Amino acid sequence: MNTTTNVYIVHTYNKGHPEQNRFHGVYSSKELADAAGKDYCETWGDNLHYTVIISALDDIINGVHISELR
Repeated sequence: MNTTTNVYIVHTYNKGHPEQNRFHGVYSSKELADAAGKDYCETWGDNLHYTVIISALDDIINGVHISELR
């Protein structure tokens, strides 16, 4: 059984203006993260892009801390 709780972190970035790159938000699902990233980029400009980073909450994967998996 999978006991991993994932969080999905969204960053938006502008290739032409790196100083405008920013953390956008944290979401409970990939679908919500993608929707938020797309919506932000469509609302604020054509030069924007987004990435979604998936991370295990508290670095625990299936009940085992990530340090024990290395």
